[in-house]
Amino acid sequence: MSSRQVRQPRREAMRVVRQYLDAKSVLTGYLVLCFIPSYLTITVIGALGRPTILMSLAMLAWWLAHQLQRPFPVRTGTQPLRWMMAIVFLAVLMSYALAMFRGMPASEVSPADTGLLRAASWAGLFLVAHDGLRTWKNLHITIRRVVAAAGVMALLGLLQFLTKNPLLSWLSIPGMSGDGLGAIDQRGGFVRAAGTSAHPLEYGMVLCVTLPLALTLAMEDRERRPLARWWPAVTITAASVLSVSRSALLAVAVALAVLSFAWTRRQKIIAGGVALVGFVAVWAAVPGMAGTIVGMFTGAGQDSSVASRVNGYDVAFGMVSRLPVFGRGLGTLLPTYVYLDNQYLGTVVELGLVGLGSFLAFFGLAAVLVWGTHRRLRGGDPLMDQLAAALAAGLCSGSLSFTFFDALTFPLSAGFMFLMLGLAGAYCRVVRNQSVDNPLSTARFKGALK
Repeated sequence: MSSRQVRQPRREAMRVVRQYLDAKSVLTGYLVLCFIPSYLTITVIGALGRPTILMSLAMLAWWLAHQLQRPFPVRTGTQPLRWMMAIVFLAVLMSYALAMFRGMPASEVSPADTGLLRAASWAGLFLVAHDGLRTWKNLHITIRRVVAAAGVMALLGLLQFLTKNPLLSWLSIPGMSGDGLGAIDQRGGFVRAAGTSAHPLEYGMVLCVTLPLALTLAMEDRERRPLARWWPAVTITAASVLSVSRSALLAVAVALAVLSFAWTRRQKIIAGGVALVGFVAVWAAVPGMAGTIVGMFTGAGQDSSVASRVNGYDVAFGMVSRLPVFGRGLGTLLPTYVYLDNQYLGTVVELGLVGLGSFLAFFGLAAVLVWGTHRRLRGGDPLMDQLAAALAAGLCSGSLSFTFFDALTFPLSAGFMFLMLGLAGAYCRVVRNQSVDNPLSTARFKGALK
């Protein structure tokens, strides 16, 4: 057999692998790993042993390998969100380098190393979504799968709420161990569900960033049957209302408020009616829930969780005054020092004003870009138009959630936020490149972009 005949099957095998191993399938694998409870880690690795983080690091390696082996450059045009991801990572890297040069306590060295690798995992997830989803078809399928994954998590959370049982205590994976999180928490006599998350707040953020996408697919994705479209939206909405979390409810309110600007008058009236009926249904079906929800806001001043956050602000501002530019290093604000429960304040402590500014600019630019795309697409395909608004609403909702807890220290909340950023970037590029998979006609699509 000649060498040419030997190489032919290999080339065919590689072609098959490339056909199925694309960004869409890799991101689907990431979503599947999200169903492993996020408080479980591979014991020998430690804090970085969470499967979703390892998967995201593998994505970064895959993206880098692809960039290095490309035989010719790809003309992609301006990629502002990719530049912002680079600025965020450089801020983390500079903060890490300066912290090492200054010298730090031994207890902070390992968290600083872990923080740098966590930032690399965020970049991997973002870049694969941003650069890998190059057609409308792949982007559309990926968004469907993101919504389906969030719907299953919401369904698990509803079952936890109803049964008052975590439902995952039986799960034991060889080589993995928990860190004490994942137990059922309660507020006002009601269970605070967490799904597969380590904390109810992490779970709530997953719900609030995906709810706008779920509602948009339910209303506009007419290629599927009503049940397939509506079950994720219904379960995510119900789980958000029953989450017994101020931050989740506020984030959902912001998401719906932003999304409503893209709705027609008729859609707004229907949404208002459904919300009123839903509130009455919750009040009737779950006695005491309505009062608990109202009490969470009216009695916030006496809430111990609010007080603990406020009490740590003086300590945090003192740390910022000592290292205001690049901070003390990502991950070095240990819980034994102070417990802030505010990711923005924690970011300015760990990464300084440069790091905080880069994160805010990243989130704001992504929301502005996709919302601007929505405005240019008005009158075109309803699904594509509304998905732009849904992505912007999800980003605004997630950005607000950073105010209420240290979101970047939890793998699912951080992962879903950077996944949303990657989807926003992919969406803007697909629209700009006028993908052949776009359901709009070429002439109409060009007219919509003018």
